[in-house]
Amino acid sequence: MENRLSFYDFTRTELAAFLEGLGEPRFRADQVFVNVYQRRTLDFEAMSDLPKPVRRELEARLDLRGLAEATRRSSPSREAVKLLWRLGDGNGVESVLMRADYGETLCFSTQVGCAFRCSFCVTGKMGRLRNLTPGEIVAQIFQHLAESESSKGPNLVAMGMGEPMDNLDALLKAIEILRDPKGLNIAGRRMTVSTVGVVPGIERLAEENPSVALALSLNATTNDVRSELMPVTRKYPIEVLIPAVEAYARASRRRVTLEYVLIKGLNDTRADAERLGRIAERFPSKVNVIPFNPSDLFEYERPDAERVDAFAKWLWPYRTTVTVRYSKGLDIQAACGQLGYDQVKSRLAAGA
Repeated sequence: MENRLSFYDFTRTELAAFLEGLGEPRFRADQVFVNVYQRRTLDFEAMSDLPKPVRRELEARLDLRGLAEATRRSSPSREAVKLLWRLGDGNGVESVLMRADYGETLCFSTQVGCAFRCSFCVTGKMGRLRNLTPGEIVAQIFQHLAESESSKGPNLVAMGMGEPMDNLDALLKAIEILRDPKGLNIAGRRMTVSTVGVVPGIERLAEENPSVALALSLNATTNDVRSELMPVTRKYPIEVLIPAVEAYARASRRRVTLEYVLIKGLNDTRADAERLGRIAERFPSKVNVIPFNPSDLFEYERPDAERVDAFAKWLWPYRTTVTVRYSKGLDIQAACGQLGYDQVKSRLAAGA
């Protein structure tokens, strides 16, 4: 049984080919997808529309267990629940379901850790330990959906641990599985892929799957400051990055979200806001101003509320939508830039 394949790694087309190799008709894949993803039947023996020999064969070859929940933490207000999933190799990855009056958002991960080491992000301190498989991405989302209280289900954002463009093959396959009408049938408009600015990934996503929304973690408007915060800028400076984002906006015909983590004394001046506004006007956009989430792992500070409000108002004259987003889950280390906190602290305590 240890050699079973994860069901969640299969697209419906791949599952049909797999079943055909077992001498079964391809339509069996439709039946299995509906049973698992729509009926949440997680026991092949309970799939009564399949012949018993097929159920036994699938049980012997495919694993429906998904990921093992290791720990969960919930905000007292229930506005955020963070799950740590224990992977088969012992690594852990986190995801967060956030609740608000306007709906729910599920922030999922694409990697264990992250190689890009943004200087304000806890996950970056882990380094990249490994990519998630398509099935680990899908299972993470599928199992988390049981937490949802929304009749429409949550919006999905690849903003958790890892850089999605650094694991784009797996993410694109996961999106295909998630969108399958015989499966979860999640529309592309309900998915957002966030990036630190990996230009080849943005270009490839524009070519292969522009149906999903794009969010750019920008955080600074000059190469000097952005390089300090985000080393990826040295490879893909702003003058290379922004044209790629413009091209994505044209391909997708959707607004691009510009995420801007506001850090006291570093990127919070009126000149910063005006440069940001001019960038935002170059394509249909929305600017999310995110006051920095404090952590004992960094020396950066959050600007006071008056400065945050002023920064947002400086953006108003520009042709973009502006929101201030105070991240949910700060009290359980589940806010933007905090995932992986417990793992990092444990490694530091061990002297790793």
